[in-house]
Amino acid sequence: MRASALARWYARLGRRGQAAVEIGLGTVAPPVLGFCAYVLVAWSPVQGALELWFWVVFAALLVTAFLIAIETARAFRFPDPPLKRPVETLDLPRVATVVAAYLPNEQATILESIQWHLAIDYPRDKHLVVLAYNTPVPLVVERELHELAAREPRLLVVEATGSTSKVQNLEVALELLRGHVDVIGIFDADHHPHPSSARRAAQWLADAAGEERFDVVQGQCAIRNDRESFVSRTVAAEFATLYAVAHPGRTVTHDFGLFGGSNGWWRAEVLDDLGLDGRMLTEDIDVSMRALGEGRRLAMDPRILSYELAPTDWGGWWKQRTRWAQGWHEVSTRHCSALLLNRRLSLVQRRGVAFLLAWRAIHPFLATQLVPLVIAMAWATDRRVVWDLLFFIVAAIGVNGVPVLQAVAANRLAAPGIGARPRLFARYVLVSLLGYAELRMSVTRGAVVRHLMGAHSWDVTARSVTVPSPRTEQAPSEREPDLEAAL
Repeated sequence: MRASALARWYARLGRRGQAAVEIGLGTVAPPVLGFCAYVLVAWSPVQGALELWFWVVFAALLVTAFLIAIETARAFRFPDPPLKRPVETLDLPRVATVVAAYLPNEQATILESIQWHLAIDYPRDKHLVVLAYNTPVPLVVERELHELAAREPRLLVVEATGSTSKVQNLEVALELLRGHVDVIGIFDADHHPHPSSARRAAQWLADAAGEERFDVVQGQCAIRNDRESFVSRTVAAEFATLYAVAHPGRTVTHDFGLFGGSNGWWRAEVLDDLGLDGRMLTEDIDVSMRALGEGRRLAMDPRILSYELAPTDWGGWWKQRTRWAQGWHEVSTRHCSALLLNRRLSLVQRRGVAFLLAWRAIHPFLATQLVPLVIAMAWATDRRVVWDLLFFIVAAIGVNGVPVLQAVAANRLAAPGIGARPRLFARYVLVSLLGYAELRMSVTRGAVVRHLMGAHSWDVTARSVTVPSPRTEQAPSEREPDLEAAL
């Protein structure tokens, strides 16, 4: 079957049919096929290769758990920004916080989010808020946004006419801001940035003689609707382990951070030079890898806080995570080999690329092989497997111990409102051990299947707060942004 025909067949299955194929080929097939192969090897003259493969799988899983434990420990030693003197003494850069919104999905929360951006503690003459939105139909909230912009000179509201994606919305905003600001913070429409976020970002990105120069700094994204449902509560704890522990620890360990799509702050000229590639499902990770390849310095500061909304049901969670996982796979395919051969990168950074891009794709599939391997060795050979079972248990403890370590660290390091809640993280550890960790890896494996099937769709993540979508009879009157007056 040709690739285009395969993609058409896959599209006709619908989301549930596609999910079944992804789980079947990505999660069920690997251990089943592995078991059959191991039995055949065990009955062949080269059955000794089976034991060798056991030790390879065992070592790989244990080393992975050990490296994650190192990252977790280093999250406690995350450095402060390079500019040590008080931010009040800096010649603060001109900052714009850009909000990209698909308005029908954000109309219940966008006004509140914009107010949070306007409340950022930063000199009024150096801070601009830009809302770049698209909508297929006129909405009442459009008029309210333009009325707010008429009252607030720091707010620019612009419709990205003809846009069908976040990247196209951002491109409109970046074109508008070119040459007018020094630092650009990018946010999704549901984010509430902490008032101190811009000043903290300025300590990483402001020009200062004799200080280390960074080009990008990613902040911590925390969940604010954590009490809304079981799913949002689980994601809140998970995000704490990611943004307060894994990302900071990985940045210290591998000497580079990642732009995560929201609450990321850029030097304006760097972002303008690199641009965002709308063909990628995760344009944020793609531009991070391109920045790294050009020798740019990427930081991560968990003290630059922003609070967002998590999906409240498993359907929304699945769509969001599938897009993220497939986007990561696309980035790995596109950039991994080039970055590993890039002489601009240090050996430490190239090791980080190998772990983050190459091993991230391999590990979920390898993790499915230990159980069928041990069963095949026990069933198809006469040898005793007591030692194999012992090391299997050790590997299982090592792999399943990772969520425990990260949860303990996150309880200490997570953002206010999420951290210092032992019950939240104890529940997360239990959920992870009972299947959530495997569910996340299933999505990663399924995304590889999805990519091979030729599917490439961007699904909007539904917000937890919704209202009816009333239409106005005509679009709100357009207001041409006056940048000179705003800055």
